[in-house]
Amino acid sequence: MALFRFAALLWLGMLASLAQAQPLSIQVLDAVAKGAPLADADVQVQQAANRAAGRTDAEGRVTLATDAADTSATELLLRKAGYSELRVKCPCQGLSYALSPLLENPESLRVVLSWSAPGEDLDAHLSYPHKLLYFANGKGPGAHLDTDSSDSRGPETITIDQRVTGDAYLYAVHDFTNGNNPDSLRLGRSQAQVFVYKGPALIRSYRVPQNRQGNLWLVFRLSADGQLQDIDRMLQSSQEPDALMSEFDPLLEKSKTIEEVVAKDLGPVTAKSLNQKGEASYRKGDFGGATVYYREAIELEPGYAQAYSNLALAARKHSRPDEAIVADRQAIALASGPNASTVRASAYYDMGRIYEDAGQLATALEHYRKAREQKANPVYDQAIERLNSH
Repeated sequence: MALFRFAALLWLGMLASLAQAQPLSIQVLDAVAKGAPLADADVQVQQAANRAAGRTDAEGRVTLATDAADTSATELLLRKAGYSELRVKCPCQGLSYALSPLLENPESLRVVLSWSAPGEDLDAHLSYPHKLLYFANGKGPGAHLDTDSSDSRGPETITIDQRVTGDAYLYAVHDFTNGNNPDSLRLGRSQAQVFVYKGPALIRSYRVPQNRQGNLWLVFRLSADGQLQDIDRMLQSSQEPDALMSEFDPLLEKSKTIEEVVAKDLGPVTAKSLNQKGEASYRKGDFGGATVYYREAIELEPGYAQAYSNLALAARKHSRPDEAIVADRQAIALASGPNASTVRASAYYDMGRIYEDAGQLATALEHYRKAREQKANPVYDQAIERLNSH
């Protein structure tokens, strides 16, 4: 028995080692040229004593064989002559990083936004007195938008060549794709990162707050005296892009603090809270809205059987029986714990309703009986009696 335990532990250790030894692939781009790959950039990844290095190819890509796990304990270092060094914390598997060409003026600033979410359009916004820089207006006093990207294949970069004396600046990232959905989780799942350079050096980096509802990430304020002040909060907005930053204009005044103007971070949402929001929408008759919440709950917790069961109910009410049956089957397969029989019974009954509505009475009866096997309920008995009378 001891030998068996030793062999099992040895095998688990080998599996863990194999899991950690996955190749690490990234792409390196130029921060001021849209979608332009950087060849021959030096890339190094390190975690404790584990280190691997390589150079990017003509497409700016490199794959490193490393024993370092892709976690926050792993550090990535990117270098190329003529560009500022970029040092970031992982996870970084499959991500793109944009290197900033050296700024000649030591007082100039550059802000680089990158993200990894196919089909997701994020926009950088720089607001300062009487001016807003973004995709529709890329030039202002002492500042300009270097690159604009409508997807994650290229960075969005803003350079402040010369700060306007006495002006404060506010930088934010807007989820244009979900501009009409303030409750969206997409921005928080975009793996967005913001890097701030001053002269030749990286002075600050930010990762988007994860699993927050919101479509506007207010990242930092640059005070009138040049102090970089972190905000790093996810907010909800229904404003059009040209008016998006107007409600934060008080932050451009010296007398206003961040806490006076910006709502507090409500923290990450949970699958349970999203499911509850879905149930509230369902009770109001908003079956489409309920479906969105249930799907988001499942994205956060793929094994959430109750959310699948609820999704099936909403899909049926929304006249999508095929989607409902798929969700019901998932609920049955995933159900576990003290509530498992209730979830399975509900899913079987829901499928019975769908088959009965479709005129497939024998199949409907079979599912009603399976529902009653899982849990006693007069509703199930009535359904069985109704079909037995046919």
